[in-house]
Amino acid sequence: MASAEVKLKDILAKVLLIDKVSDDMSRKSVKEWDSMAHLMLVSEIESAFEVAMSDDDIMEIQTVGDIKNILKKLGITI
Repeated sequence: MASAEVKLKDILAKVLLIDKVSDDMSRKSVKEWDSMAHLMLVSEIESAFEVAMSDDDIMEIQTVGDIKNILKKLGITI
């Protein structure tokens, strides 16, 4: 597993207070992933990867896979 992927999974686990992270996890399937947690995730990810997500990107995030796709678009190899 790439270090960027480990970093992302650590952020998701910490913010969402969960043990296992998978690409198909979504805002609908994880009860802890509410609007406040979503904002915390974005903030932690932007800080850890030194990127800035657009408002459109932030609004489009529904799954862990979406986050990975946005990071790839921003030049982060996952």
